[in-house]
Amino acid sequence: MSAVRQLLRLTRTELTLFHRYRTALYMAFMPLVLLLPAFTMPEAEVAPGILNRAYLVSGLPVLSAMTLAVLHMPNVYAARREMMILKRFRVSGVPPAALFGATGVAVFAITVAISVLVGGLMAARFDTLPSDPLLLLLAVMLTTAIVSMLGLVFTNLARNAESAQMISMVPFLLFIAISGTFVPPDLMPAPVANALSYLPMLPAIDIARSAYFGLDTFGGVEGATSATGLDLWVAAAPSLLVLLVWLGIATYLLRFFRWDPRQAD
Repeated sequence: MSAVRQLLRLTRTELTLFHRYRTALYMAFMPLVLLLPAFTMPEAEVAPGILNRAYLVSGLPVLSAMTLAVLHMPNVYAARREMMILKRFRVSGVPPAALFGATGVAVFAITVAISVLVGGLMAARFDTLPSDPLLLLLAVMLTTAIVSMLGLVFTNLARNAESAQMISMVPFLLFIAISGTFVPPDLMPAPVANALSYLPMLPAIDIARSAYFGLDTFGGVEGATSATGLDLWVAAAPSLLVLLVWLGIATYLLRFFRWDPRQAD
């Protein structure tokens, strides 16, 4: 069987298991908690015609991808490693790309479904639809791939599924902190904001928000100018480059994934 067919069959299995795993469903909808402050905070404009509530909600697709990937991947793969399932897959000839890719595609599919839900809420509440859906989808896809692979790397620190659940909270909180969601980069010292722009979360959030509103917000929301079509993609190019670099780093680190539950002496 080709690797592509293996990927498709394993993806179908992953989606079935995801539906049966209630904790995973909880992880998937966790970012929607941000809707509570978004709909209760005092209304104000962060840019001409852009409400602060809509601006906050527009980052949810990327936050959903990050949350599900970083919490789901370590938990699932630590449990499968502990039960020797991963070694059975490898012995049976399933390539890592098909095995890891199936879980990543399942996470991406669930994230897209949540993004559609968020888009419906944005349209109903703020009368706003994504200005560039393709760029928004690319941001979600890259975030899913990067954080999924980094989540797999974090399983090396866990002995079992229970410890993986606790360990994964550390990168989850770290990714939230560097995303600029709760503390906007405009309010940070310039060196801190510049440093965060070279980490994966802030560029992904910037791409998502710019794609949603058709604005060049990469230099900050204050003074953001209108940008659509090719102009928007050109403005997003540096952030996309950062994500591609992190994709390469995460792919390299995945080489050190531990398949055996037994620690080496």
